[in-house]
Amino acid sequence: MLLRPRTGVAAILAGALVFAGHGGQLVFGDNVSDGVYAGFVAAGFVALAVALWGLRVLIAGTRAGRIGMRLALAGVVVLGLFAIHVFVELVRTGEIPDNFILFLIGFLLILVGQLLFARDLRPALGRWWVLPIVAVAGLVMALFLDSVGLHDVGLLVFEGAWIALGVALLRRTRPEVADTAAVGYT
Repeated sequence: MLLRPRTGVAAILAGALVFAGHGGQLVFGDNVSDGVYAGFVAAGFVALAVALWGLRVLIAGTRAGRIGMRLALAGVVVLGLFAIHVFVELVRTGEIPDNFILFLIGFLLILVGQLLFARDLRPALGRWWVLPIVAVAGLVMALFLDSVGLHDVGLLVFEGAWIALGVALLRRTRPEVADTAAVGYT
């Protein structure tokens, strides 16, 4: 199967839209409605789902890779449920809910999934296969090192890794780059 450019664009949008919501809240704080931030993040989750769905064609076919992709896709579904929960609470109370369990479960599934499928991207992406691992490092910081103030830094690393992966995927869709990427010269 051929990798479509929309997979790369979706990966870039996933990182950029989650960054717009997360980074926007860091920069503008209460000057902008929480619904705007939540809208950007939810759109980023949709783009992440599209990117993961498109990445399935690059998985080399190992059992771990297939399981990882399914876990990551399940994680995005859980993040979608979290986004729905946030929007319902915003309409109901006007506030972002304090319950982030769906957020945690969704990102944990994505974390494990990326660990499992990342190596399967090596034949197709060359050295850029490590970008999902970089995203995992960001998620570890965001989810588990909040007490030392690395939550926001971790999310920025995650977002940046997905943007970089999208750029690598777009380079992969060009025929002259695709031939060398498959051999591992990029």
